[in-house]
Amino acid sequence: MAPYLHLKFPSPPDGRPWIAINMVSTIDGKIVTGTRDEPVQDLGSDVDHKAMRHIEHAADAVIIGAGVLRSTPKLWYDARLVRLVVTRSGNVDFTSRFFTDVPEKAWIISDRNDLPWPNLINLGQGSDWKGLLSKAREELGIRSLLSEGGSELNATLLHTDCVDELFLTLAPKIKLGRDVPTYAGGDPLPREQVQNYELYSFQAVHDEIFARYRRRR
Repeated sequence: MAPYLHLKFPSPPDGRPWIAINMVSTIDGKIVTGTRDEPVQDLGSDVDHKAMRHIEHAADAVIIGAGVLRSTPKLWYDARLVRLVVTRSGNVDFTSRFFTDVPEKAWIISDRNDLPWPNLINLGQGSDWKGLLSKAREELGIRSLLSEGGSELNATLLHTDCVDELFLTLAPKIKLGRDVPTYAGGDPLPREQVQNYELYSFQAVHDEIFARYRRRR
């Protein structure tokens, strides 16, 4: 049985949703088997894919980067979920299921105002993520938000220091590569700002390891 079947997220803090990240990586920490723009369905097993759906089932909304959407053309979510995509260029496929399945629940987050989609959240030039997360909670009613990458989006959320827990599936594979994306990219944190997490749960299924961490504050 896949992990997280009966997962429930805690009540969110004031002013924002409870925020989690879920990713699968190789043993050497890479989150792709090919290049950034290629699908990664072959990285995790069927058990990992089911675990991902269980985590999504516990969330009110999912957020992804535009690169994830472009590299996963068959991406779909349960109709119950609010779905948000972050894009700077506006290069997204409006005919994908992300937008067409439940259009009223599909949102674009961008610093552009000229995108042809009614549900648009403008980040502004200062990229006010704390303000955006407050809006997600107060105006969209999102109490739990799940990030499914990519690496730069995860880094943005972690830099904001608003991530409450991390899910990691460790796949029994090695990729290698100096510039291959990892769980989170972005600029490095100074030593005094390194974030600490506690192991909340741990399960091995066949050759994969499923770990869940909570932020230590």
